Amino acid sequence: SWIYCEKELASVDSFLLDNWKERLFFERLQRKAQPILTLASATENDWEAVLFCFLAKNFGLNTNGEIFYRIAESIPFSIIRKESFEPENIEALLFGRAGLLEDDKEDLYFKDLKSRYEYICHKHRLAPVHIDNVEFFRHRPDNFPTIRLSQLAQLYHTHQNLFSKVINAATIGEIYDVFKVKASPYWQTHYQFDKESPAKRKQLTAAFIDLIIINTVVPFRFAYAQSVGKESSEALISLLKEVAAEKNSVMDKFRFYKIPVENAYDSQSLLQLKNEYCTNKRCMQCTLGLELLKK
Repeated sequence: SWIYCEKELASVDSFLLDNWKERLFFERLQRKAQPILTLASATENDWEAVLFCFLAKNFGLNTNGEIFYRIAESIPFSIIRKESFEPENIEALLFGRAGLLEDDKEDLYFKDLKSRYEYICHKHRLAPVHIDNVEFFRHRPDNFPTIRLSQLAQLYHTHQNLFSKVINAATIGEIYDVFKVKASPYWQTHYQFDKESPAKRKQLTAAFIDLIIINTVVPFRFAYAQSVGKESSEALISLLKEVAAEKNSVMDKFRFYKIPVENAYDSQSLLQLKNEYCTNKRCMQCTLGLELLKK
């Protein structure tokens, strides 16, 4: 069987399920907020710098997330602030750190970024290290690290105070607007240096922005509210109810067993249930498990 109570799930009282989902949601959110709060305290609450690290991680997805995080962490955010007026400079910093400017290539854009990287490192007394090799393998071209790092650079070129925009955006539409960025012109006709490809705008898609909202925006709003002693719970639930549920096999299974999955609030709660309770056979700590055992 998939989980012990799969056959009985549909019979659970919806009021009970809703209450349990809310608890699960905040359990998951608290876990996501913890590393954010830890880094905030390590950076003396430089929230912009913290956001930069976690957004980078999000842009790297599963395969490059950790590397992108370390890349962002290795660049003092004050340098990003100073260089953000030229997107190529941020791109040079990110690409240099990602080891994408190591070889010698004929490509003029490559040469430009490489010389920018060396100059910026010299100017800011930054050791020109490369953090780790990013992964191209197992990615659709639109998720290539070149494209994602370029989009991240454009994001920081477009917004000088991204953190306050992320925290203060009043509607889901405003959040989408913040993240409406596309890769720089060169990357609209390339996926890798030296290899031209048919032109494509390579803008962040709604589905990608949804992942950013789920994994970065909402946890940041929660962590920040916590750090300043504000209440954010209801607002965050409302926000995620406007975001599409993640598509994965876990959600397919819950739907199959007649548990509604209508939005990202549902999917986040149910992921917590599956990963932390069902998979670990913690039925005795699960509201649904206890209820079903009474029957």
